[in-house]
Amino acid sequence: MSETPAREPAPGPDEPLAVVGMACRFPGAEDLDAFWNLLLSGSDAIGPGPQWRAGRRPGGYLDSVDHFDAEFFAMSPYEAAAADPQQRLLLELTWHALENARIRPDSLSGSRTGVFVGACADDYAMLSRVAGAPTPYTLTGAGRAFLANRVSHSFGFTGPSLVVDTGQSSSLSALHQAAHAVRRGECATAIVAGVQLNLSAEGDEVVEAIGALSPAGRCHTFDARADGIVRGEGAGVLVLRPLDRAVAAGDRVYCTVLGTAMNNDGGSTGLTAPSRAAQQDLVATAHRRAGVSPRDVDYVELHGTGTALGDPVEASALGGVFAPGRSPGEALLVGSVKTNIGHLEGAAGIAGFIKTALALHHRELPASLNYREPNPAIDLAALRLRVCDERRPWPDAATPLVAGVSSFGLGGTNCHAVLGEAPVRPDRAPAPAATAVPVMVSGHTEAAMRRQAALLADELGAPGTDPRAPADLGLASVTTRTAFRHRAAVVASGTDRLALRLRALADGAPDGSDGIVRGGPDSGLTAFLIPGQGSQREGMGRRLHKEFGAFTRAFDEVSEALETGLGVSLSDAMGEDHGPAGLRYVPPALFALEVGLYRLLESWGLVPDLLLGHSQGEITAAHVTGILSLQDAATLVAERSRLIHALPPGGAMIAVQARETEAAEVIAAQSGLVGIAAVNSPMSVVVSGEERATRKVAERFEALGRRTRRLRVAAAGHSPLMAPAQEGLRAVAGQLTWHRHSGPVIVSTVTGRPVAPEEMSTPDYWIRHICAPVRFGPALDRAHREGARLFVELGPGRGLTTMAGETLTHGDETFVAPLDSGDEAEGLARTLATAHVLGRRVDWPAVYGPRARPADLPLYPFQRRRHWLDSRTPDPAPPADPSALPPVRDPFELVVTATLEILGLEKEADLNLHRSFHDLGMDSRMAVALRTTLSRLVGRPLPATLLFDCPSPAALIEALEREDPR
Repeated sequence: MSETPAREPAPGPDEPLAVVGMACRFPGAEDLDAFWNLLLSGSDAIGPGPQWRAGRRPGGYLDSVDHFDAEFFAMSPYEAAAADPQQRLLLELTWHALENARIRPDSLSGSRTGVFVGACADDYAMLSRVAGAPTPYTLTGAGRAFLANRVSHSFGFTGPSLVVDTGQSSSLSALHQAAHAVRRGECATAIVAGVQLNLSAEGDEVVEAIGALSPAGRCHTFDARADGIVRGEGAGVLVLRPLDRAVAAGDRVYCTVLGTAMNNDGGSTGLTAPSRAAQQDLVATAHRRAGVSPRDVDYVELHGTGTALGDPVEASALGGVFAPGRSPGEALLVGSVKTNIGHLEGAAGIAGFIKTALALHHRELPASLNYREPNPAIDLAALRLRVCDERRPWPDAATPLVAGVSSFGLGGTNCHAVLGEAPVRPDRAPAPAATAVPVMVSGHTEAAMRRQAALLADELGAPGTDPRAPADLGLASVTTRTAFRHRAAVVASGTDRLALRLRALADGAPDGSDGIVRGGPDSGLTAFLIPGQGSQREGMGRRLHKEFGAFTRAFDEVSEALETGLGVSLSDAMGEDHGPAGLRYVPPALFALEVGLYRLLESWGLVPDLLLGHSQGEITAAHVTGILSLQDAATLVAERSRLIHALPPGGAMIAVQARETEAAEVIAAQSGLVGIAAVNSPMSVVVSGEERATRKVAERFEALGRRTRRLRVAAAGHSPLMAPAQEGLRAVAGQLTWHRHSGPVIVSTVTGRPVAPEEMSTPDYWIRHICAPVRFGPALDRAHREGARLFVELGPGRGLTTMAGETLTHGDETFVAPLDSGDEAEGLARTLATAHVLGRRVDWPAVYGPRARPADLPLYPFQRRRHWLDSRTPDPAPPADPSALPPVRDPFELVVTATLEILGLEKEADLNLHRSFHDLGMDSRMAVALRTTLSRLVGRPLPATLLFDCPSPAALIEALEREDPR
């Protein structure tokens, strides 16, 4: 028996909906901010058509509709050229609308998100028919249904996906359908869009033939000069959610949708003649459904075409609803965005909706243009209407602001929406600005990533820009933006420094530049390297203790566990120089610092897969993996330190530039007690033992020009001189409670291999540990073989990461030392940034803190290229004729040449060898063509699973190189 999937409870029929995100491209306005500025400035964007669109009448046009970022949406140049630019525009605007909603677009993949598109034009399909024979992409490129279906496919949405065509009311009809779907629980989130591109001169001729075009080339809505429309084009996208869920999620709400209604003129005097009765009934019905009295409405965005017939009918219908009960001084304000950007036909309703939503959001009404003298056929005073012919603040009201939006189709299908202002959000204290935080940028390409950095730097430096705390920007950069392969982070504590470093990144500053981290995700694991004695420095951890609660709590717990028997507070003694006697306090202080740092990173979600402890660092590893309780680990650290410092003086430890075998040979020739205490890297060992014997070993290597350095320690650790301490340590260890290891894998620096579950849970291991050499280099090699690629030093300085860099030279490793610099907070931020760019999980809300709120960021900067009918071929993916291809010399050239040919790419630089064939835009037909072509070129059949087994050009090249008989 099949089970139906669980659904979220559907909101009630009268539940308000929230508009949480918007995006648009309208004439004269590339984005939402530009559109609002256009409206506030009282400007129009009507002008001559672009030069490449020959023979076009004046109107509202978009720039560069022939350009598109095909690679971003995994479309080959062939497919992009066949796709209606309306599809392409909707793809980009949907991405931007979700970013504007502070929703990571990739987070909705697989979700029940619906797509509702209003559209009534197919100009590109007409052009396609003229351009030549159909291609395999003509149907999906030109079919109107694919305006919605393409969006659903590209984003992975599984909710309803449909296109509504009710003529000029299409986009508001799409809103009406979306509202019903959300309220019925058919989708949790709805993408509502309207789109119109006027690409064919034939469209102008058709509109002119019915007498609708204004000879004056302007819309004079409700004005005596009204003589018709001027055509416009563009697109708008809304993100719609139930209001209660939006509020619960903390979404920004531009406005609410209180109710919608849709009807038809029915048997009016003509198919295209508007009906006053139908329009009046429509508006009244919408208000009943919204539960709003018409007297509470302050403004209505008109359909407002500026025609001699349409304007008087619309005015009369509005008066029939809104005039009753209003005094002459309470006239309803009306206006039309068509006076700014023209009649966008299929997208007209969404344009009016976005204008009104912005007006509610900013509590300001833009002017309706081209109004000088009232249309004599409209008695505005009697109808209690007033044209909003100047910019003004929204009328004061004791109740929430309410507005309406109308849109009417030429064939009589009418829509009206009732909008309300957003609920008031409580004020919050600004995010703290003192601590350095990372702000991330990324891009599908290097150019896009750098452009994103430049845009944010420009915004931060722009005069009149609202101040934004780095923590708010940082939180937004990781919770509201998709992280692409090309990643970078800028670490800063103030907006001025942040802007400066962003500008440097935009100009190409490399990884490691001041406050800049760059990289890309890998599939590796994370290893924490925990140092032992010798890494300490004065004042270590003081700022962490002051600023980070998780560190403070953990450090103080360790300090409390340690202070019994030490006779000094670690908070006071940590890192201070108390002379030789003070070295006794170094191991406990390091242990407290390391546990505090581990717990701090753990609280931020950065948890290692592997742990490597150098000498005493293994005790820290044993504690954080549950082998020892905090009290038992503290006891072991303190007693181990006491026993070592109780040994007779006379020992030494010296770091020597030498191979392990070289050091062993020299040591074998000595008569004193000396041995190898540590193998840190291929050319770095530590010798330890009696002072004289150890010094003689060092002198032998100094004579060869090798570097040596005496370590500042109280005893000759990991040497034969430690033997007297073993029995005392055995007695201490025997009193402790040992547990089975759990959590991150510990790679033992005693054995150089991962520990078995109970290997470290016995006193014997720790007795051996105090005398045995630290095999840190071999342990690093093993960690790399286990998959570790990110190595984080969990202590002061960068001694261990330096050794790791000398040992691991594969080129795929990254080494980070958070406390290497004087600014410990910035070092930690840099560590988190590195983890992010490499693709590691971090709990970013925990990092930025509860007072941080996502701020607005620049929208993704698409890297567009021209894709048009003249750049397509009749058959985009035929099996290439090997004789027509340039001669190839090796598998690399073979794969690159054939792939470029089949995808329609122009040059090798356009082909990212490490992207999957799917993401490069290769469909199943192209995949067959590529396999066929390669089979002919190599002279043997290749398996049908070729591109499944080798999903990227790089993988395919590698496979063919392995099989190359040469």
